[in-house]
Amino acid sequence: MFSPEILQSLPQKLDGISQGLSLMIPELLLCIWILVGIFAELFLHGRSTKFSTSWRYFITQIGLLLAFVLAIQRMTTSMTGFASFSLFWINSGSNSINALLLFLAIVLILVNQAQQKSFQFEEKMGFLSILGGALLVSISSHWLSIFLSIEWMSLGTYLLVGIRKDAEGSRAILPYVLFGLASTALLLYGISFVYGITGTMHIINPAFSRGLSTADPYLVGLALTLIASSLLFKLAWAPFHPWSPDVIESLPASWMTWISTAPKIAITFLGIRLLHFIPISLEVPIAFLAILTLLVGNLGALGQRNSKRLLAYSGIAHGGFMAMAWLFPSQQATEVLLFYSLIYGLSSLLVFYLIDEAPSGPYKSQDLGNWSGLAKSRPLASLFLLIGMVALAGLPPAGSFIAKVTYFSFLWEKYQNSSQILTLVLLVTAILTTALGIFYYLKIPYQIYFKKNTQEEGVVIWNENGNMWVYAVLVVFILGSFLAPTAIWDFLK
Repeated sequence: MFSPEILQSLPQKLDGISQGLSLMIPELLLCIWILVGIFAELFLHGRSTKFSTSWRYFITQIGLLLAFVLAIQRMTTSMTGFASFSLFWINSGSNSINALLLFLAIVLILVNQAQQKSFQFEEKMGFLSILGGALLVSISSHWLSIFLSIEWMSLGTYLLVGIRKDAEGSRAILPYVLFGLASTALLLYGISFVYGITGTMHIINPAFSRGLSTADPYLVGLALTLIASSLLFKLAWAPFHPWSPDVIESLPASWMTWISTAPKIAITFLGIRLLHFIPISLEVPIAFLAILTLLVGNLGALGQRNSKRLLAYSGIAHGGFMAMAWLFPSQQATEVLLFYSLIYGLSSLLVFYLIDEAPSGPYKSQDLGNWSGLAKSRPLASLFLLIGMVALAGLPPAGSFIAKVTYFSFLWEKYQNSSQILTLVLLVTAILTTALGIFYYLKIPYQIYFKKNTQEEGVVIWNENGNMWVYAVLVVFILGSFLAPTAIWDFLK
């Protein structure tokens, strides 16, 4: 039935498959745990809401902790190589990125549970789908795995955005899904062009780089433009950003944070990996779009009176900042992305949760005037929010100051080596927009500390109970990253 050659080579092939899969144990465990969670819902069906929520948190936390421990082990033992017929490539950068994503996921779930937030089945599946897709995106080295991983991640965002059933939620989900489907089509069309040009789906195959360098430059430009348009939509880079404010405004804090961070980290790292194998200089379009994104994000936030939309526009600017790593050599880019993403993720978590407490529920008015005079009645929560806003602005004594200065120093070094005017323009724009960000990030603290409350109703109500320790832990880490950045940097490396 089978030729002798096939039978003789079968043990070797099976051994290669098992060795490759052993490199993907954290990702495989998470996928298996998602299936466990689905079957666990059969047990939870018909139980009380409180019981079901507690069990969902418990099952999710166990899976995340196991995957995180395995990811740390893989990172510290420098396990690298190819898996699943070279669909995935695990290297030191992807090991660190995935450990970071799992860490942020654990922190988010712990904070969510401590704040006694709801955790419906669709919320759990959306959250884990984004995480699973992001983990696979960061290790993908084949266009098929890249496409499927991105779409799995996108399905998770659709689930979370679609949780809200009122008119506000419908207004956010409909355009997001339509634009998301269009971006999927662009990505698939671009991949088909690249495959036709290079004759390979493996980005690490020498034929990939060789094919792009020898093909018609206009055809290559079209293919890369289609792919980039889809990826930039996921990052909410200008001019692909209009969906972001409506989506962020419609979500509760935990999912605002997750959608604003996890996909951006994974897609940015994927961009670093792709640019390493693309033999064409894309520095000019990247720098131009980064400048546009920084301006759109910061200027858009400056005119906002709604606190959630303000943070949505600031997230656009942060996405532009993160993806400036595409201009650096791959090793430097990964290191600066890791540090920046860690501080940004924790700062966003702190601020989004505190913002979401106002006023009287997550879907009430978020007008900045509602925060007036809150420091007198809620001094601790006000202080935590001030520290979070300072961290998002990139000011000392927050670790984000170190991260932004690192970006600036890398850009300056690049300008000195290349003397490209556009790089200098990007550096100046990044510095000026960072300064501009101080004005809108401190809008809410200004209302809290320097404005008197003249309203009888609709003001922010924070419940300063025992759960404030969760925010205190986040604050300690944010401030500690400024005092001891080297220790965190070395661990991430």
